[in-house]
Amino acid sequence: MIKRPNPFLWLPLAGILKVSAWLQGGRITEKVKIKKPCIILSNHTSFRDYVFAVAALYPHRVTFMAASKMYYEPERRPFLKLARAIQKASFESDLRAVVAALNILKQGGILSIFPEGQISYHGTSLRPPFSTAKFLKKANVNVYVLQFQNNYLMAPPWSNYVFKGKVFTRLFPLFDKEELAQLDESTIFNRMNEALSFNTGEYNRIHRHKYKVQPLDNLDSLLFICPKCHEHSLQVKGTQIVCSKCDNTLKYDEYGFLENESVYEHFEKQRKFIESSIENNPIYELIAPVNLVRQKENTLEQVGQGTLSLNKENYVYTGTDKGENVTYTFATKTVEYLPSDIGKNVQIYHHRQIYIFEMADKKLPTLFTIVGEYFNRVRS
Repeated sequence: MIKRPNPFLWLPLAGILKVSAWLQGGRITEKVKIKKPCIILSNHTSFRDYVFAVAALYPHRVTFMAASKMYYEPERRPFLKLARAIQKASFESDLRAVVAALNILKQGGILSIFPEGQISYHGTSLRPPFSTAKFLKKANVNVYVLQFQNNYLMAPPWSNYVFKGKVFTRLFPLFDKEELAQLDESTIFNRMNEALSFNTGEYNRIHRHKYKVQPLDNLDSLLFICPKCHEHSLQVKGTQIVCSKCDNTLKYDEYGFLENESVYEHFEKQRKFIESSIENNPIYELIAPVNLVRQKENTLEQVGQGTLSLNKENYVYTGTDKGENVTYTFATKTVEYLPSDIGKNVQIYHHRQIYIFEMADKKLPTLFTIVGEYFNRVRS
């Protein structure tokens, strides 16, 4: 049975993280006293959210549910094991993870969940899976929300730079166990979705917190269609994105806006343009050369090369896997989310297996994500 974090390790190490969060600009603006056992739900816009979660809940010991992919990454695996985090297969049912989570709650513990299952690449909350509401109903314990505000602007997931500035955390109640027992799953889901929802651009348009602008390296992997000429031609130049076709220039300012529009607003315009292009092309298809990366013992390793194609019906990988010629097919109607490491890869999770498709063209992962998730919506 999985145990709660070791208190003799947790208290000093989590204390260091609390100090680190403060030095990074973290400020807690709202906090309530929590009653254990309980579940903490958080929005997810930065790789540093775990640090701010630990800081906000200190000195309480917290058990995190973490995507199984992270356990195969050597830079994260030791910390996850040290924290006794629960390994969860992403975007599919995982009975073992559910049993482990319920056991933590039976021990009187605190369970931390990031329901979106991935970092929001554009700074606005993603729709969580309905299965989270089902789990809350089954767990029947007090539920709180830990809302992170502007983490995206300080440590954007598309960048390796820190855009120094303040970030804010709110901890507030969502359900007590008595209320949760009376609610149906749809009501639980809708209230959870509303409480977790956070739009970085809307928030900072009002509050105007400033961040030290750094080079925008890799933002053109996320935003690549010029809003003026609609070519796939945006390129980063320092703190600007410039169209190589028409010279349209978007400058990133200290409030996180590109010419007075947030990254999310630009992304939504790009998404709608791509989806409109698909609607006007009944035989739309994407094809890309890829390297296939999968689990191998305790790591992720490249196991093959080939092509990944995507049409309305299926994703199809044709190539090699551990020296054998293979064809893997995944129906678009079963792949609701297509996570991506921005500018690097897309990921498909199937029967507790991870299929990571690395792409040399750094714009393609975002394009595959937009197209694949669109096909899922129209096929479902």
